[in-house]
Amino acid sequence: MKRIAFIDLGSNSVRFVIYEISKTGSYRLIYQEKESVRLSENMWGTHELTKEAMERSLRALKGFVHMADAMEANTIKAVATAAVRLAKNGDAFIKSVKERTGLDLECIAGEEEARLGFLGVINTIGLKDFIIFDLGGASTEITLVRNRHITKSVSLPIGALTLTGTYQKGDEYTPKELDKLTKVVKKTIKEHTWLRNVKLPLLGIGGTARNIAKMDQRKLSYPITKLHNYEIPYHRFHEILEEVKGKTLEERKKISGLSSERADIIIAGLTIVEELFNYVNTKTLVVGGCGLREGLFYDYYGAHYLGGNSIIDDILVHSAENVLLGMTKHELVHAKYITDLAIKLYDELEPLHRADKNTRRCLIAASLLHDIGKRINYYSHARHGCYMLVNSNLYGLSHIEQAFSAFLVMNSHGLTPKEYKNFLYGKLLDQEQRLLGQKISIILALAEALDESHEQFIRHLSVNLKYTSVQLVVTYLNGRDISVTKAAVEKLGKSFKKEFKKTLEIEWKEARKEA
Repeated sequence: MKRIAFIDLGSNSVRFVIYEISKTGSYRLIYQEKESVRLSENMWGTHELTKEAMERSLRALKGFVHMADAMEANTIKAVATAAVRLAKNGDAFIKSVKERTGLDLECIAGEEEARLGFLGVINTIGLKDFIIFDLGGASTEITLVRNRHITKSVSLPIGALTLTGTYQKGDEYTPKELDKLTKVVKKTIKEHTWLRNVKLPLLGIGGTARNIAKMDQRKLSYPITKLHNYEIPYHRFHEILEEVKGKTLEERKKISGLSSERADIIIAGLTIVEELFNYVNTKTLVVGGCGLREGLFYDYYGAHYLGGNSIIDDILVHSAENVLLGMTKHELVHAKYITDLAIKLYDELEPLHRADKNTRRCLIAASLLHDIGKRINYYSHARHGCYMLVNSNLYGLSHIEQAFSAFLVMNSHGLTPKEYKNFLYGKLLDQEQRLLGQKISIILALAEALDESHEQFIRHLSVNLKYTSVQLVVTYLNGRDISVTKAAVEKLGKSFKKEFKKTLEIEWKEARKEA
């Protein structure tokens, strides 16, 4: 068992996380903390970190070092970004950190900051082609991603804190100041013509992006509280921008979802996002809850556990199996076996359900994690599992796809009419998705029934589609008692006919005796 701590000292905030890695290679976040230290505050006249800002940061770092020791972290990896990178006294500050806290703080280049942010995103969000922006207090890192690899990246010298300090002289922006701020942001972005009109989704990481998601979710009474992989269309973003610009600082502090600590710098942050929307010519913002800190972790994990490769090929299966590795070996074997059976049935029944590859991936997630709710309580474990699936670190699925996967888990155990009506995440699913989910959940229920005894004795499945029926031929290991499994499968006949409009006919065949 290892515990690794990571510190990200940004221009506005310092963030601290501890990950625990088990002997099986599974990992989980066990602690996190954030402090708003505003390290870059008032540094832009002299390009030096102020004494007050350095003291705030040193106190925070000292506390985090203490927490790492108290929680028995084996090592600490700490990095500093734009504020230290651009300050004339950045090296002196790093020396003070070492003397006062014992911490080896590394000031990373803008390219390395972009790479780490990319690792945090690419291993947790299932997009192939997109543009990452990491909007911080003193800089904005922008990365063009094609086919899940970095094509080009740049660190822009514009951030929410520094722009506010430079262009807002009073308590609020004057129209002239706001116009000047916008022109500077436009000019800075337009210097990089490789961004122009690429029409790819924007993926935002950092505090500004997260606050945009929070504000939008509160307006919609959104049923899922997590921000990671949350999508916002341009028209809703623009409504937020106009609302924020139309309020005073005190009024902004009361906006639901907007952090009061960020209310004074949010206009500058939103202006950067607005101009990126316009220059890139896209209509979608995806918010990433994972960024540089997670990138530090995946950089470490890839080097020590994945043979040096820090980019995970299939993030859905990897993240689901990471959850499963915390289970017993028996539970893990059962989950993977159920998944194989479910996918075999899904593929064989494709002419009846006609669902796409994304639905197939949802079924994989639901199958792998169908019993996860038992960690809370065996009784009603499908209901518990539904909540855990949506709120777990399951990557590679959109919020709607996670809600759909949760619906499969719930409905595979038979939703009561009341549960169906009050399905927690039902707001995200339209009627067509619910009807498809009812079909696919029968497939998951069949797969579960085929391993009702948890003995994994099914050796082969074949499906023959007839005009009024579906013939399922189940070949099982020689000499096994199939009574429990047979009863569980046959119970599903009525539900199968209701959803697929065909009778389910089952033929049980004993495999030849093994030599």
